[in-house]
Amino acid sequence: MLSIKKLALVFALTLLVGVGAYAVAWQFNDGKMGQKVMAYVVIGMSFPSLIIGGVMRMFRPDLQRYFAITAITCISIGLLLLFL
Repeated sequence: MLSIKKLALVFALTLLVGVGAYAVAWQFNDGKMGQKVMAYVVIGMSFPSLIIGGVMRMFRPDLQRYFAITAITCISIGLLLLFL
């Protein structure tokens, strides 16, 4: 059974990673943020979810699905931004 609270907390963690990735990309691109740069930022947001989800699979398999949901969501949105 999926818990909305746990899913929201994992999305909040992913959003925090996204804010940090956006700040770094903004700094290195001198404030010029195009659609492709944003796509790579959103795809980069999925990497911590993949790593943490892989570790959670060993210890708490029930929590791993929340990280998988956020990783799939970030990758899907990133690919949409990249190719549209």
